[in-house]
Amino acid sequence: MKRTWLYTLLATLLVAALVLSACGPQETPVPEPTEPTEPIDEPEPVEEPTEEPVEETKKFVTMTFFQEPDSLNTAYSGMWYASLAIDLFNPGLWYWDDNLEPSLEMAAEFPTKDNGLISEDGLTIRVPLNQDAKWSDGEAVTADDFVFTYEMILDPANTVQSTWPYAAYVASVEAEDDHTLVINFTEPFAPWATSIFQYVMPEHALRPVYESAGSIDEADWNRSGDPANGPYVVREWAAASHIIYEANDHYWRGRPIVDEVHILIVPDDQSQMAAIKTGDTDIGIFLSYADIPEIEQLDDVVVDTVLSGYNESWFFNLNTDETAADNGHPALQDVRVRKAIAYAVDFDAVCEELLYGGTYPPLTKWEGTPYSYPDADPYKYDPDRARELLDEAGWVDSDGDGIRDKDGVDLILTYVTTQGREVREQTQVVAMQYLADVGIGIEIQNGSYDVFWNSYGEGGPIATGQFDIAQWSDSSDFPDPNEDQWLCAEIPSEESPDGNNWYGLCDEELDALVQAQATEVDSDRRIELFHEIGRVINEQVYWLGVWHDNDIWTLNTRLQNVRISGADPFWNCWEWTVTD
Repeated sequence: MKRTWLYTLLATLLVAALVLSACGPQETPVPEPTEPTEPIDEPEPVEEPTEEPVEETKKFVTMTFFQEPDSLNTAYSGMWYASLAIDLFNPGLWYWDDNLEPSLEMAAEFPTKDNGLISEDGLTIRVPLNQDAKWSDGEAVTADDFVFTYEMILDPANTVQSTWPYAAYVASVEAEDDHTLVINFTEPFAPWATSIFQYVMPEHALRPVYESAGSIDEADWNRSGDPANGPYVVREWAAASHIIYEANDHYWRGRPIVDEVHILIVPDDQSQMAAIKTGDTDIGIFLSYADIPEIEQLDDVVVDTVLSGYNESWFFNLNTDETAADNGHPALQDVRVRKAIAYAVDFDAVCEELLYGGTYPPLTKWEGTPYSYPDADPYKYDPDRARELLDEAGWVDSDGDGIRDKDGVDLILTYVTTQGREVREQTQVVAMQYLADVGIGIEIQNGSYDVFWNSYGEGGPIATGQFDIAQWSDSSDFPDPNEDQWLCAEIPSEESPDGNNWYGLCDEELDALVQAQATEVDSDRRIELFHEIGRVINEQVYWLGVWHDNDIWTLNTRLQNVRISGADPFWNCWEWTVTD
């Protein structure tokens, strides 16, 4: 299997020992003496040469990222690729396995009311911790690490991605003893299992940094991930090139079977596709439905499609002068314009032509789950209806240049997505043509993955409102349906730069519904609340689904025992193995 360029790039040295072999000494004829001589001493016995020990070849797995992580500290990143990189070395209380059941990591037991670890009123959760869990430097993982993590998330000196749900729903976090964590809530909180302590920070490594600098924003650990508490430890990160992990000898389950995991940073999805074809990657990530026909022709690669809660989405910038981020186009404040945009683009044709009919436009963000609003308007392609709505809203082409305008403002929207994702860039071109047909202009301004999802405090282009329409694949707290990005309190500001509502959307009815579902512990009633949430979003067109986006992975057949989860894809990386 060809791996030549990958070996060079990752500097993976396969050392072959020199094998010495030799025959036994040959008998040499000795001439007979012609006269008596002194006795000849027998030669010392010669030790037979032995083979030098051969160094065992390391087992390794390679995967390709065409988005480089922006941080290895979950508190500072909202990036999916960063979460994949973090999964390899920094588990929280548990992962979610390929059956979407909890797989215990730092926790020794999953809390329920039946086992007495959740109080009757739902306000207190006790988590017994794994007494075998250690950091890679040999220090024990304790409840104090979780308390420290909680404190760092809430400390305003740290520019974290978001303080949710800790600031909103957690009253306190306590270490009852080294291996008992107690979480006290202000009110019952339904999605606690998918949103509380999905990661943990090492207090013994980070507290000295915090006490010295007053913040952990610039801590080396945010990039090094060392010490680690998971199956692997980061050994090397070369920007724009690769990340190399080595097996953690202190991992509580024991040393992983695979010695090293190599993440190869490639510039775009075409480069990843080339690596899949040549066998230079074992795991292909975030493939498109358009790639499947070509991949299925490969003998040594299989496709794994996994429900993950993701949907390729359009988000609108609804920021106004009352919010800190840059305002979106004024036309977007009118629901008639947003509906016109929905009618103007044939998303069914996008799925059929660009994605080979492998998927379809989702009607809500909870597509394929019981939480999806069943009566959502699909806004099927109807350019005439789009023109009617734009006329009603007062956006007309007054000067005959093909672009509608109102009060001297042209209806030209800035449409952004991530660079290097070919199918997204193709979608932009197609959508631009559809929108031009109804008099809406489009300017495409795409952003680099390494900054696209930066927070407001970090000047991220989406968080600071540098768009009108933004496209990416988005998910809830899967497998829980919870969404916090629709909350008014999640709109970032100069005083509170954390927050995930990057759209400036504050709808009082929607806000109340989102808050209600978060504290509703009756499952049937919670489904009803999500149907209402879906109704409001659909009627007001706060969001548009471009295509239902199951995770598509490729796995080289040399790689065995990989069980991809839609929630925590690499949850069982400690038991992966390879056949060569």
